[in-house]
Amino acid sequence: MKKYSLPGTLCKGETVGKGERFLGYLVGPLGFGFLSLMVNSYLNVYYTDVCGLGRLWGGSFMSVYPILVKGLDVLTYLAAGWLVDRTVTTQGKARPYLLLSGALLPVSALLLFLVPQGNDFLTAAAVLCSNLFFFAVVATLYGTANTLMVPLSSTDPRERSQLAVTVNAQGLLTGTTLAVVFPAVILPAIGVDQGRWITVMVCTAVVAVPLLALQYLFTRERVTEQEQAAGERRPKLSLARQLRCCAKSRPWLLLMAYFLLLGLVNALSSSAVFYYCSWVLGSYNDGITQVLFYAIGNLPMGIGVFLCNPLCKRLGRTRAMVGGLLLSCGGLGVCLVFPTSLPAVLAGQFIKAFGTIPSTYLASVLLSEALDDVHAKSGVRCDGFTSSLYNSMLTITSGVAVSLLNGGMALFGYLAPAAGAIPTQPQAVRGFFTFCQLGVPLLAYPVLAALLYGMGKSQGSVKAAAKEAA
Repeated sequence: MKKYSLPGTLCKGETVGKGERFLGYLVGPLGFGFLSLMVNSYLNVYYTDVCGLGRLWGGSFMSVYPILVKGLDVLTYLAAGWLVDRTVTTQGKARPYLLLSGALLPVSALLLFLVPQGNDFLTAAAVLCSNLFFFAVVATLYGTANTLMVPLSSTDPRERSQLAVTVNAQGLLTGTTLAVVFPAVILPAIGVDQGRWITVMVCTAVVAVPLLALQYLFTRERVTEQEQAAGERRPKLSLARQLRCCAKSRPWLLLMAYFLLLGLVNALSSSAVFYYCSWVLGSYNDGITQVLFYAIGNLPMGIGVFLCNPLCKRLGRTRAMVGGLLLSCGGLGVCLVFPTSLPAVLAGQFIKAFGTIPSTYLASVLLSEALDDVHAKSGVRCDGFTSSLYNSMLTITSGVAVSLLNGGMALFGYLAPAAGAIPTQPQAVRGFFTFCQLGVPLLAYPVLAALLYGMGKSQGSVKAAAKEAA
C-alpha cells in the first residue's frame, strides 16, 4: 500500500521525551482546548442571550437543531474512524487528520458566531450549516485523531500514564483559563453585544493556529510505526466486524458504557453552569460567581497532577477511582442542600473535584488498556473504530444535553436578558438549572463507580489468567 509523505514529526527519540510531552500533549492541544471550551461553554449562551434564538420558532429550533447536528455527527465519527483505520502515511494513520483539521478548526469555529439577523429562515440555516461544518466535519476529524494520540504514542504503560496525566493537565489549564478570565474579565466587557463576541472569537481563533501546528509537529505514532516495520497489514474489517471484535472484551464494553454516561453528565453540567451561576448561585454575569465556582471548586484538579499516581499506588487504581466517585457524591450532596449558598457550594465542589481526580486523570490509560484487551482477544486493533465510537458518544450526549437544557428553559419559561434589563427568573427555571448542574451528577456517580469497579475486576481476572498461562 502506498504511503503518502507529510511534514515529519520533530520527535526523534524512541521513547516519549520531555519536549514531546510538554509541547505535543500540553501546549499544542491548548489550541483546540480554547476553541472547544468557547464553543461548548458559551455558544449556547451566545445564541440564547445575545442572538435571541431562544424565541426562534417558539423555542422549537433551539431544542431540535442540536439533535440534528449531533445525530449526523455520529455518522461522520464512524466514517472518520473508518478512514483512520485505512490510512497509511509516513506520519501514521491518525496524525494526518490532526494536520488537516488543525487548518480548518479556527475558521469553522468562527463561523459558528456569524449569525445573521432579520430573517428567521436565514438565521436558522446559518446556525445549522455552521454547526454541521464545525461539529460533524472538522471537530470530528480532530477528535478521532486526538483520542488516539496517547494509545498510539507508546506501548510502555508508564509512558502512557505520564501522557494521560499531561493530557488532563492540559484540559484543566484551558478550563481554568476560560473559567477565570472569561467570566471575570471578558463577559462583563462584551455583555450582549454581538460584535464584541465575534471579536473575541477572532482573537481565540488566531491564537489557536500556531498551537495546533505544535501538536502535530510534537507527536508521534510509535505503535503504528512498529506495525509498519514488522510488515503487519491491518485487515480491512467492516464496522460490524470491528464491533463484534470489541464486544469480546468485557473491559471495553464497560468502558464504553462508562464514557456514555459520563459524557451526558459532563455535557449537561457544562451547558448549565453559566445559567446556574447567573440565576441561582449569584447574579447575572456578575464577573465573580462563576470564577469562584470554577477556580475554588476545581482547585483539587490542579493538585491532582501530583496526587493521582501516589493515590493510586497507595489505594490501588480501582479502589482510588471508585472511592473517589463516592466521595464526590458527598460533595454534591452538600451543594444540593444549600444550592444558593456560595460558601457551601464551593466547599461541596471542592470535595467533588477531589474525588474525581483518579478517574479523570486515568481515562486515557483505561482506553489504552481496553484497546490492548481487544487486540489480545480478537487479534486485530480497532483503534479508529473505538475512537470514532467514543467521540460519537460524546457528541450525541452533548447534543442531547443542549437539547434538554434548551427544552427545559422553554418549558419552564426562561426570560432572556436584554441590554440594561435583567429579569427575575421563575422558581421553576432556577430549580431546573440546579438539577442540571448538581442533581444529575449526584444520581450518575454511583453508577459510574459501579462500572469502574466492574472494569477493575475484569482486568484483574485477565492479568491473573495471563500469569497462570505464563
